[in-house]
Amino acid sequence: MSSQFDARYRVSPTRAETAALRRRAEIVVASQRESLERIPRRPSNIAVFERWVESPPDDPAHPLVGYFCNMIPTELISAMGARPVRLGCGNPALVAPGEEVLAGEICPLAKSSFAQFMDAGSVASRCRALVVAASCDAKRKLAEVLDDFVPTFVLNLPPEQDANRYSSMVAGELERMARFLSDRLGTALSRRALRRCIDEGQRRTGLVRELQSVRSKRPGVLSIRDLFLIVQSAWRGVDTSTWLDETRKVLEEVGSCDPMDLDLRPRLVLTGAPMIWPNFKVLALIEESGADVVADTLCSGAQGLFDAVVYEETSRSALLRALAARYIFASACPCFISQGTRISRVLDLVQESGADGVVNYGLRLCQLFDIETYRLQRVLRERRIPFMNLRTDYSLEDTEQLRVRFEAFLETLGERR
Repeated sequence: MSSQFDARYRVSPTRAETAALRRRAEIVVASQRESLERIPRRPSNIAVFERWVESPPDDPAHPLVGYFCNMIPTELISAMGARPVRLGCGNPALVAPGEEVLAGEICPLAKSSFAQFMDAGSVASRCRALVVAASCDAKRKLAEVLDDFVPTFVLNLPPEQDANRYSSMVAGELERMARFLSDRLGTALSRRALRRCIDEGQRRTGLVRELQSVRSKRPGVLSIRDLFLIVQSAWRGVDTSTWLDETRKVLEEVGSCDPMDLDLRPRLVLTGAPMIWPNFKVLALIEESGADVVADTLCSGAQGLFDAVVYEETSRSALLRALAARYIFASACPCFISQGTRISRVLDLVQESGADGVVNYGLRLCQLFDIETYRLQRVLRERRIPFMNLRTDYSLEDTEQLRVRFEAFLETLGERR
């Protein structure tokens, strides 16, 4: 399969001084771990998920395939005998090294994600191939840069979530993705393997739904930060059956424990840009200020594993259409022309969870979410649903300023209760 990028202008990969790069990143991770240790109640096996999210387990028999964006069907990667590893990075210490190469007004997620590849020994650099969804300008152009490091495939997306008009186009893109992976991995896509991986994914989403249901009723039994850890560890190349076993233990534990006396804490729906470990600044701020996130629409949170792939026929084309329906045509990403899917999901979650308000996480330089906030805010206010936009970046310098604003928002919620 020919490359999507012009081979005439390839350049040699840019590397960084590895020891310093890793040391800065490890300091941030250690700091976040200390913050998590102050959570009053945590699952007894949470250390397993922390280890997975930081360092995917080694498995020489199954090569790594890195991917960006929750719209990449990971079942397709797994069915090819590889381990899918989501490479979006939330480490603020890697923003500056990435900015030295990718200068300009680019979002911190793109810069920190790129910086991973500057370390030749990183998980990102060990990937056999990369798959990137063209969900924003940053990812679309970042893919061409990353192709200098690792062979990269760009999954083109339709402009609208209209399956009647674009189902053939998306099916063709998934077929191209399968051919790209087959060329890189030397493995053909098996219909039986794809169905097996989809069935495993259904069990995974079913478990996350159960966990989210328990939290929605009694958020005190499991911190939103630990829930995000558990969910994000599932995208780090962990064997699905092993992840299911450990997550079932969490479900049993939180389902049997007595809820903490937090019934009077405000209940919030969280929406907005992805929050990827260890960028849990806003999650910590919300909990430490005395509120609970009871539902979210983040592609890096519970919603990222909430919807299962549903199929009725088992032919190869039918399974690929089922993947497209789940990952693309049902996505709440703001990259599509209309934002109705996300707004409807937020309204549904507010009603289902009995939330007191909605908090939007705005990541600086992410134009998609910034522009979409306009309509979301108007729709919520017309329905008298309290709304707050927390716009920030990866740095910790504005934490106290955000805290003051958020606590003022909580006071307005208290006046309504």
